[in-house]
Amino acid sequence: MKKKIEIIFNILIVIFVTIGLVVMFTYNPDGNDLVSHGIENFKYFTVLSNIFCGIVALVQLICDIINKASDAFAQEENSQKKYKKIIKYLKLMATTDVALTFCTVAFFLWPIYKLAGMYQGSNFFFHLIVPILAIIDFCLVDEGIRIPFKITVISMLPSLIYGAAYLVNILINGIGEWPNTNDWYGYLNWGYPVGILIFAITTVMTWIMAAILWKLNNRFTHHNK
Repeated sequence: MKKKIEIIFNILIVIFVTIGLVVMFTYNPDGNDLVSHGIENFKYFTVLSNIFCGIVALVQLICDIINKASDAFAQEENSQKKYKKIIKYLKLMATTDVALTFCTVAFFLWPIYKLAGMYQGSNFFFHLIVPILAIIDFCLVDEGIRIPFKITVISMLPSLIYGAAYLVNILINGIGEWPNTNDWYGYLNWGYPVGILIFAITTVMTWIMAAILWKLNNRFTHHNK
């Protein structure tokens, strides 16, 4: 029963990520500084993490279809366990990324700034709908293979890669000036030391989020050995 529910969640995630991307290219509310135009949105971690989440959901759907349709594959227990572990690792990483975005907006940015743009246009899907679906799916529905706690460290990899690319872009092209700044998150508003500190804190928060998700998944779902 839970497998069917998991499939439904994955389908919904793929659908809403797709809708979010379509909206991102076709709709930009007037005066909404939190949504760039078209392809420019791909510079944001929020957009990239939601796409990653959608891809992982799609891959799991495809693997489930292949697994169900192929008796030979289904009988290969080792192969089945291997792909399930990989999917579980990727789901933890993707869910961690979108959960971090959701919590940052819901519990920090929205209470302080209350900007309507945080939940307008594509942000409605990327800041709210997709993260909630992914969190519920991973914490309450996804069962399968139990993964070790040390895997939570790997969940920091996307943010580390993004942060490194963010910094390299600034070092090569300069900070620039608003609205054409390369420091669109304002990490360097107080200088490089503070910016690096903010990035370090964000990375640690990413790991904490992954650890929480890992704990909830182990607490509320059944796992195969």
